[in-house]
Amino acid sequence: MVLKIFSFLFFVLIFSSQSFSQLLNENFDYGGSDNPDITSVSSWVRHSGTQGPRYVSAGLSYSGYVSSGIGGAINFTNGSSGVNDGDVHRTFDSVTTTNNIFVSFLVRVDTARATADYFLHLGPKTLGTTFRGRVFARTNGTGWSLSLSKFNETPASSTTVLNLGQTYLAVLKYSFNTTTNDDDVVTLYLYDSGVPSSEPGSPLVTLGPTGSGTSGDPANIGSVAIRQGLNTPYAFVDGIRISTSWGESPLPVELNSFFGINLSNSIKLIWQTSTEINNFGFEIERSENNFNWDKIGFVAGNGNSNSPKKYSFIDNNLNKSGKYYYRLKQLDIEGGFEYSNVIEVDFVLVNEFQLHQNYPNPFNPITRISWYSPVSSWQTLKVYDVLSNEVTTLVNEFREAGKHEIKFDASNLPSGIYYYQLNSGGLVQSKKMLLVK
Repeated sequence: MVLKIFSFLFFVLIFSSQSFSQLLNENFDYGGSDNPDITSVSSWVRHSGTQGPRYVSAGLSYSGYVSSGIGGAINFTNGSSGVNDGDVHRTFDSVTTTNNIFVSFLVRVDTARATADYFLHLGPKTLGTTFRGRVFARTNGTGWSLSLSKFNETPASSTTVLNLGQTYLAVLKYSFNTTTNDDDVVTLYLYDSGVPSSEPGSPLVTLGPTGSGTSGDPANIGSVAIRQGLNTPYAFVDGIRISTSWGESPLPVELNSFFGINLSNSIKLIWQTSTEINNFGFEIERSENNFNWDKIGFVAGNGNSNSPKKYSFIDNNLNKSGKYYYRLKQLDIEGGFEYSNVIEVDFVLVNEFQLHQNYPNPFNPITRISWYSPVSSWQTLKVYDVLSNEVTTLVNEFREAGKHEIKFDASNLPSGIYYYQLNSGGLVQSKKMLLVK
């Protein structure tokens, strides 16, 4: 929405960088050269062993996945003492209350071993040796298969034969509960095509939920790890996305910024996304107490995009000064939704007589005219042509102090320049507008 900003406008800017409910986005974008030690080129930390895993500059690709083909990948294999024995992890904001944690990642296994061994797991932020949500691989005929355990219970195993050298999309779901120390459970979905917009879609493999009754649940989940055990496969992982929402793990709309600008008697909201998949659009919600919310508008999304997209919305319906809260409800094409974080804007109503520029302008054939009157009075709003002939009277009545708006339909008028004039208690202002048919 276009709004002319007058020189006396009061300006407030609030900035918030966020990605709805996303906790980690790891694309392994660490340059164009391979490195035998990923810890030397990244934020990954070795918590066990001395060697590897490797960073490779060629990443994995999977059609429709937003982290496909970005940067490189992590490459790991089976290890022994002092040889390919490095285990590494990355931390993220800890989940400490009952919630689901979704970890989506791309995986390609080139060779596997007869004995199943786990290559990826979660853990608390201070990792130690608390390894939970373990994803295993083993040979199966001419290919390989998956297994899953929460901790040290017998893993749930799939008999589905997966192709060596093929990239798959995996989603590990860790259901974190705080009631007892044995009620966390884990589930794993694997896909060979498509990116489901809701859980679980149509996975090629489903394992779990498993782990209920197995004690030793951690106090939080705050790290993801890659492991090189005695029987770990020779494989690659890329595009790790961790979130407390399914819609943010394999299917994110990443919100880079969200802020508000106080434009005198309006607030302009501005936000930008970095990536979008199946983004239908954004409902804009406002609250005066950060508890009760009202929908005040909608802005259409861009569907699928891997490039930054900018959006804005102007809230014109504010009649008093004070603190206002805003949030975005992002809707996907299939009806799912996620809320952004909440931003606050301190709004100061300018108590001056103002006639605003009509919007849109130029217009055809409908536009809107708004104004602010600091006092209650008899008010008239008239439209004139370029020869000062009165064309129509839009308002001729007593109105209370405050902000007002009216629609002007010029369907019966020819194209040209017109003027509209407001008289409110003896205060008079005029503006020009252009009708183009």
